[in-house]
Amino acid sequence: MPPSPRPLRERGAGRSPDGSAPPPLRVRTGMDLAEVSRVEELMDSQPELRERVFTARELAYCYRRKRAGEHLAGRWAAKEAVLKSLGTGMGAGMEWTDIEVVNDRAGRPRVRLYGEVERVARSLGMHYIDLSLSHSAGLAVAHAVMVCQPAAPAPTTYTTEGDERHEA
Repeated sequence: MPPSPRPLRERGAGRSPDGSAPPPLRVRTGMDLAEVSRVEELMDSQPELRERVFTARELAYCYRRKRAGEHLAGRWAAKEAVLKSLGTGMGAGMEWTDIEVVNDRAGRPRVRLYGEVERVARSLGMHYIDLSLSHSAGLAVAHAVMVCQPAAPAPTTYTTEGDERHEA
């Protein structure tokens, strides 16, 4: 009987040419829940807030929909979820419009980052962000999953002095 094939993990799948394992991916998540009526009230009572929170493209998309408030609340929750995945909340120099929710041709929501939000995401090694939105019973929920590829670790040099090791 021929030997059974070795599993892929033993054949070096996902390894670099020198055979070493790549650094592990890190996953960061964020989730938020928004009340549709609260977002609608804010947009009605403070119209100037619309342009501070949403891009022109987001507003155009939402107001073309039958239930615009649900779509606005979903995008509001998405922006919060992305900030939570960064671990920063709304940090210094960040704008709400630095996070834009767009839809691909199939209608799936995607995230585009700009400005300080993009800089922070890149500093974390962001490879991509996956986004899921839903709304029901007056609530909108968003879940953001950020996949990060950590930078290769810097080489560490050690010197010995007696029995102790010191990073040089």
